[in-house]
Amino acid sequence: MDTMNKSSLIVLHNYNDYANNLLLDTAAKMTAEELTRKSSPSHDSVMGLIIHFIVCEYSFILRCNGTPLESINEDFDNFSFGQIQGFFAKVSALRKDYLESASEETLDEIVHLSIRSRPLALPRWQMLAQSLLQSIHHRGELSIVMTQLGYPLPTLDPIIQFIKESGQEWE
Repeated sequence: MDTMNKSSLIVLHNYNDYANNLLLDTAAKMTAEELTRKSSPSHDSVMGLIIHFIVCEYSFILRCNGTPLESINEDFDNFSFGQIQGFFAKVSALRKDYLESASEETLDEIVHLSIRSRPLALPRWQMLAQSLLQSIHHRGELSIVMTQLGYPLPTLDPIIQFIKESGQEWE
């Protein structure tokens, strides 16, 4: 892919919010023990996996804004589920504000960053796409794990969100 424009990123952002809210609504029905029980091969538990992917989303939007990752001072391991829900809203608002104010030229600008001690240079749009697409991957993992725990996620297909946004009925 040569580029992803602002409009495409906004579509992904809106879908991400929709799917994250469905995930969080389902996870809110779980007990604290179920949320933290070792149940996932990736990041140990439902809570661990949820924290992992929202921190990734947060770190990429901070990098796009030019904010150093050292400024992250939240103690995510001690967050309650309610705090996690609030943090999802915070990250979503940061990304939405960024996307609304960013120009196409800004999204194409190269940002220098380090991931796993590797110096990299990527356009901002790729960093945003990475964070949003990675979340899709992790919601898929959570769908399996949460279903095994008795909390199946509703269908997360984007077409359902598109239908609802257009004012049409879906079941």
